[in-house]
Amino acid sequence: MTAYADVRARRPHQHEGLMRELQQEAKFPAFRDILLFAAAVGFAQGRRVPFTDVAGDPIRYDTLVGPSFADTLVSMIAANELGNDPEIMDDTRLQERVAMFEEYANGGLEYIQELVNTRKQPAETVVLDLVTSALTDERRHTEMAVEDLLGGVTW
Repeated sequence: MTAYADVRARRPHQHEGLMRELQQEAKFPAFRDILLFAAAVGFAQGRRVPFTDVAGDPIRYDTLVGPSFADTLVSMIAANELGNDPEIMDDTRLQERVAMFEEYANGGLEYIQELVNTRKQPAETVVLDLVTSALTDERRHTEMAVEDLLGGVTW
């Protein structure tokens, strides 16, 4: 069984400069928060990018999941990635879930860096645009009739 204390999330070295800019300019309080945001962006964009060069000390899992939603984010990324493998949620596969999280975070950082480069805007503006876009995305919300929502429910 994998102990949570032994599991750590790595930071991709290639995006260390962007992460420092996000921490200083976009006011992310910690690298953990940047990785959480970047993993959500990477997953939303379908960008899972492996990496080998690691920056700094890895973040302990219990520190990574300090915010109440973080463990759920890590788990939901894995559950969506391996939908036909419910055992991915087993404690013994935590390191595998974290590896997927790291790769989506790397993909999200890559996407954010591309936006910074192509728009020629500071990272903080790009982050604000990404959040605003996610909160106002009309395509994700469609109206449904109550009958459709309750379809198949028997009382």
